[in-house]
Amino acid sequence: MPRIFLTGAGGNVGRYTLKELLRRGYEVTALARRDTSLEGGRAVQASLSEPGKYAGEAAAADGIIHLASTMSSDRNVVISEDILGTGFLLDSWKRGNFIYLSTQAVYGIPRGPLTEEHPLSPMCWHEIGKICCENQLVSAPLRPEGGAAISLRIPPFFGPGGKTPGSLLLENIHEHLVRAHTFAFETEEALETAGTSFIGPADLASVLADSLGLKSSGTYNVSGGFCTWRKLLDEMGRRGGFVPKLSLISKLSPGTHYVRMPKTRTFVDGSVFSRLSGFVPARTLVDLVNDFFDARS
Repeated sequence: MPRIFLTGAGGNVGRYTLKELLRRGYEVTALARRDTSLEGGRAVQASLSEPGKYAGEAAAADGIIHLASTMSSDRNVVISEDILGTGFLLDSWKRGNFIYLSTQAVYGIPRGPLTEEHPLSPMCWHEIGKICCENQLVSAPLRPEGGAAISLRIPPFFGPGGKTPGSLLLENIHEHLVRAHTFAFETEEALETAGTSFIGPADLASVLADSLGLKSSGTYNVSGGFCTWRKLLDEMGRRGGFVPKLSLISKLSPGTHYVRMPKTRTFVDGSVFSRLSGFVPARTLVDLVNDFFDARS
């Protein structure tokens, strides 16, 4: 039975990934910062900056999926934990594919569809750290026993719970709907066209597991779909029994509690990865919104 070393197993994405790996018949050794109960997997409690506690387990694995991230924008934390920690993990990698979870945020403010050739424009140390970790994979020496080094740039994670900005997106929108806040857009064009690509928990877990079989090293965009902000608000309103309040900022009445919505259209082109892996998203926006509300009930 192939063994996978999984970091970030206690996080929101990690839990879904662990479940998918077990479903596919993998044995999983999981790195977790805290004493976490991982059903079906064997946990190693350590941080990435403590390679002495996990290097042997990583070296014995038939592949590595690296999800762990501090999510910090503090320079010292990013350098000591994210960047150096990823380097330690790469030093421990001996065989099979090494999969690293990055983010579309490394592109900065989008200027058209985001392909892998789009210029990078990080806006904080969290994003700088992601780029540094991607580059470590690019420069990693070839393994005698084979294996590809793969970074996956993902859009916001549309799932219940979570602690990252992407995974909290639906939670935040739901809170504003409950409070009957107004969702304000700068222009009519933004109201109709601004939006974001997204991916759901099950699809992301499938992508990560599928990546273990890729033969070519590289950095790839991944996407589960695209929606406008208006479409997302309408779907969450439909499922939750809310009537979203939409307005242009210029038409807001004084004293109105409002949420300024992004004016950009962040479309992540995941066609290269889909062509290489055969990935086809299984969950639609409607599915993900329904899943979100079902998890709350």
